[in-house]
Amino acid sequence: MKARYAGEPSHLRIWRVVPEFLARHLGNFGKRIVYNYFLRDFTIASLELVAGLALLLWGVAFGAWQWALSLARGQVASSGTIMLAALPVIVGIQLLLAFLSFDMSRVPQLPLHPRLPAPRRGSPPPPAR
Repeated sequence: MKARYAGEPSHLRIWRVVPEFLARHLGNFGKRIVYNYFLRDFTIASLELVAGLALLLWGVAFGAWQWALSLARGQVASSGTIMLAALPVIVGIQLLLAFLSFDMSRVPQLPLHPRLPAPRRGSPPPPAR
C-alpha cells in the first residue's frame, strides 16, 4: 500500500533508512549490555557473555583456518582437528544461551518508587505522562 499524505506521495525510501535504524539499535543494545553487565553490576552472566563470545569466535576462526588449510593441501582434516574447532563453538553457543536466559529473567518485578503500583502480569504498561 502506497503512503499518501494530503495528496502527496511519500518520499521515504526504506533502504536508505534501514542502515541508520540498525546502527542506532545496535548502539543502544551495546550500551545496555555494557551498562547492565559491566558497569552497574558484574554477574555470572558477564562472564558467560565474554567467555561465550571468545569461544565462539575462536572456534569459528580456527575451523575456517583449518578448513582452508585442508582444501589447499587436498587432505581431509583429522577428527581431532575438527573437534578442536567444534567444541569451542558448541560451548560458546551454550554460554551465550545461558547469558540470554539470565538476561530475560532479569525483568524488574518491583516498582522504582513505593507509591507506584507493581505491574501485574499481562497488563498493558501505564500511559506516559
